[in-house]
Amino acid sequence: MTTDARLMPFPPERVLEDAAFGQGMVPSRLYALLLPVWQVEIRADITEGEDFSLIDRFLERGIRHGALHTVDELAAFFALDRALVAQATRFLTAIGHLQESGGRLSLTPLGQRSVDDDIRYVVTHQDRRKLYFEALSHTPLSRDHYDEEVVTLLSGDALEQVLRGDSYPRFTPILTLSGFERSALDHLKERKDRARFNLPVALDALECLDEDLVFLPVYLVRGQDELLVYGQARAGTAHDPDLSEMCARAPELINTLDNEETGAEADERVLRAARKWLQDRDLHTIAPEQDDDGTWSVSLPPSAFGEKKLQESRIGTYQVTGTRFFRLWCPTETPRKRALLDRLNQRLGSRRQITRREAEEIIARLARQLRLETPDLSRLRAGAEKTGLIGLAAQLYRLENEAK
Repeated sequence: MTTDARLMPFPPERVLEDAAFGQGMVPSRLYALLLPVWQVEIRADITEGEDFSLIDRFLERGIRHGALHTVDELAAFFALDRALVAQATRFLTAIGHLQESGGRLSLTPLGQRSVDDDIRYVVTHQDRRKLYFEALSHTPLSRDHYDEEVVTLLSGDALEQVLRGDSYPRFTPILTLSGFERSALDHLKERKDRARFNLPVALDALECLDEDLVFLPVYLVRGQDELLVYGQARAGTAHDPDLSEMCARAPELINTLDNEETGAEADERVLRAARKWLQDRDLHTIAPEQDDDGTWSVSLPPSAFGEKKLQESRIGTYQVTGTRFFRLWCPTETPRKRALLDRLNQRLGSRRQITRREAEEIIARLARQLRLETPDLSRLRAGAEKTGLIGLAAQLYRLENEAK
């Protein structure tokens, strides 16, 4: 079972673990979906904010509050070279912050606003750019989704290749019958949290040039009364709250998921998959079990783990089959304690730097996943030394001596 790295560079099991042991959900389904997204090209006069350079800030404040209106007055007051001040005022005039009349400098309305807000506002006329809107609710996507090195938005041949491919998991496109609602562009002007959605400070003289429907790959984990969406931007380590809320409010999506399969069909499918998994490993005497919360698991003896067998780090993890899954378990405590050390070694080893608080949060989550009492750093360090995990022991020793 392999994951298409171009789409999701992390396994689907990771999002199940976060949903169950990070978010407290009882997951019942896992879907690989292609969410529809409107890619809208616009042209507008864009106002964006940036930090002032030190000299520019002082010069504009001197004009605004100090009644300094010439290059000579500014240079004398701030004890700066006159040529440097002249160069700076020419630049501020070019970006629309200053104007000159009769040899006297004054701030434009844009310059005054910049001084009052302590943000250097810059206007770009007839700027062209692309904006992204989730197509089911026409809500703008957050800034994370504009990173082309991380996030894949599929269209054309790339979309066809994914739909025709036979790699796991198979992604299902969610279709929308309605076109792009241009009123969504007008609503952008009303948003106060523009930076979170990769929007400039202001959009004026706005024109819509083109609209294309593209698709965003996500994993959607569904529980009894809630759902969580995981995208590429967070590598499966945390859900996307904006996309989760959007999807929960999209009746066409919920209806599509509800109609995919009945509970009885799903249970039979996961049972067959679990039995085959056990047979392939010569574990013929073990039968899948259904927990009180409706989830399935296989309870394995300590003898199922070891060299040329299952790794103990698999204890407590999920095995995905279609939209369903079952959990691998071992009722014996000792293998679970070793599993905690192995998983902790993997998690901390992949982090260049980690604080004591972050490490303790990871430990508590792993303990919940393995149904163990949360151990302190000292006990874990002793266990790591005993099992030969020297690097982990050294890291835990460092964390022990770090102030909380």
